[in-house]
Amino acid sequence: MCGIVGTIDKKLNQDVVELIHHRGPDSNGLEHYELGKRHVFFGHTRLSIQDLSAAGAQPMSTPDGKYSIIFNGEVYNHFDLRAKVSDVNWRGHSDTETLLHYLAQKGIQGVADFNGIFAFAFLDHSRGKLYLARDPYGVKPLYYTQDSNGWSWSSELKTLRAIDSINEIDENAMYQFLKLRYVPAPHTIWKGISKLEPGHYLCIELNNLNYKKEFYSYTPNVEYNILEQDALVCYDEMLNRAVERQLLSDVPIAMLLSGGVDSGLLCHLAQELGGEKIDTFTAGFDIDTDANELEEARESAKFLGSRHHEVILREEDFFSNFEKFISIVEEPNGSSSIFPIYFLSKAIHDAGFKVALTGQGVDEPWAGYGRYNVQNFIDKVPRGITPPLRMLKSLSLGDKVRRGLNAVLENDRITRFIESYSLFDDSMIMALCGDRFSRDNYLELHRLIEKRYELYDLDDLSAVKAMSSMDLRMNLSDDLLLYTDKISMYHALELRVPFLDTELTHFVECLPDRMKVDMFNNKILHKKLARKYLPDGIIYRKKKGFYTPQNEWFKSSRSYQLQEEMSASNTLFGSFFSESYIASLFNAHREGKVNYEKQLYLLTVLHYWFKAQTTEMATIANTQKGEK
Repeated sequence: MCGIVGTIDKKLNQDVVELIHHRGPDSNGLEHYELGKRHVFFGHTRLSIQDLSAAGAQPMSTPDGKYSIIFNGEVYNHFDLRAKVSDVNWRGHSDTETLLHYLAQKGIQGVADFNGIFAFAFLDHSRGKLYLARDPYGVKPLYYTQDSNGWSWSSELKTLRAIDSINEIDENAMYQFLKLRYVPAPHTIWKGISKLEPGHYLCIELNNLNYKKEFYSYTPNVEYNILEQDALVCYDEMLNRAVERQLLSDVPIAMLLSGGVDSGLLCHLAQELGGEKIDTFTAGFDIDTDANELEEARESAKFLGSRHHEVILREEDFFSNFEKFISIVEEPNGSSSIFPIYFLSKAIHDAGFKVALTGQGVDEPWAGYGRYNVQNFIDKVPRGITPPLRMLKSLSLGDKVRRGLNAVLENDRITRFIESYSLFDDSMIMALCGDRFSRDNYLELHRLIEKRYELYDLDDLSAVKAMSSMDLRMNLSDDLLLYTDKISMYHALELRVPFLDTELTHFVECLPDRMKVDMFNNKILHKKLARKYLPDGIIYRKKKGFYTPQNEWFKSSRSYQLQEEMSASNTLFGSFFSESYIASLFNAHREGKVNYEKQLYLLTVLHYWFKAQTTEMATIANTQKGEK
């Protein structure tokens, strides 16, 4: 697991590479290739996981100098791929070396054979082509810029902003953030910087710098005709293979453990297949709150027999580190799980680990959220009951009910998808931002999601399958996996996601809805398998999720200080958002009239993100001075 940065016809120096030193503190490299009139730079920082020797160092080239690669991630089936490559005198056993020779012999189409998490740049010197590629579910980030001066790409935004002096906020992306709580690819919060979508590669022709973008992954438009018992056996076999693959490492592996079924099942299999007890880590809070999973995790760890560690978090930790969290993630992100992930990653790193497993990535393919229960029946809702539902909406004060009713009331599936997630609907955005945004911003978001539906061939699928597949490739990629990567890699920690094994997830996506969700139950077959390994007390606990007790904290005395900071009109944040509307949200929440914790958290993120830009711009300016 590493950090990558590269350019075409833009000078890249060691100072810029050092901006992502945290992603790979073990070693780094910088190479300059001249191909005709083009200058290509490859920069790399290495976190040594497989083949700790110099044989795994990057940038890496074939002995004949015809192909070069910089690679971030892990490809767990690389020994299988290595067996398909001929006439290679292997220098070591790193997956980077495997991928380099596999792509050299099979071409870029070979990326479809990779089972892992990755982002890479692959240079074909003889054909004058450069490829940028990202894994099927977007576990590893890859940003890029293109302008008249050339191209640049990187694992993180800060390097591209330093190379290209980018400081202009994309207001359309800001609108999308207010709706979804993240900015969906290919956009970022910065105008001029794009994210490569999951399951895609870019091919850049070096002679004229023209490019094309290709989708290389599968479309989830097949449903298996399979008996439940046969599906259970297949899932068991595939999950065991996935976990065994992802135990591949030359360094010890730890694990994030909650009180739920997913991490409990993963921990049991990891210990069984690895043949030894594993160190588990849980975060909890120093107050009595529904967000606390300490006791449940202790019970799970006791059953599993793991070496268990706890990280206790306080309100002061939350607010005093907020600006730091936001700066690390780089883009605004409305998930409060950033907070516990930060301190868990730090604790695991401080305990001496470079790799940890996480149960992330189960809920999307297995329909594990409450919104899927609604989607399961939403296409069957008679339009004749719409008027009563509109009346119910007018009486509702709950955020989840508001979003749910907004979705049910829509005939158009894309609009329904957007409304299911909209923390701020358009009337709230108008109150918050005045006339800064228009209907055009909404239509742009609608078109973006519509294109994804077409690309993944989702139109004829059930409402559950369509939403699940979109969540897997957009919500998960651009939200949960994005901040998890940034936070963990800030601490030089690789987080692996066995439930997103490509073979496994492809199988799960193609199972019938009835094996995943009904009116009241979620992850049905997944939990049936878990009963083979875990007690019902772990499997059927009430789902708590992985979040912070922000409902309580936004009612505390600290919330008044935060509101006062947000009300300063002479800040960039103050120029975007209405002080009076923000005050009304705080007051309604503190008085218990409406639970606005998610909206207030999102605004807190934006407040600290705008504040962090002052520091960030100073860092970039210093880096640019070093280039001159």
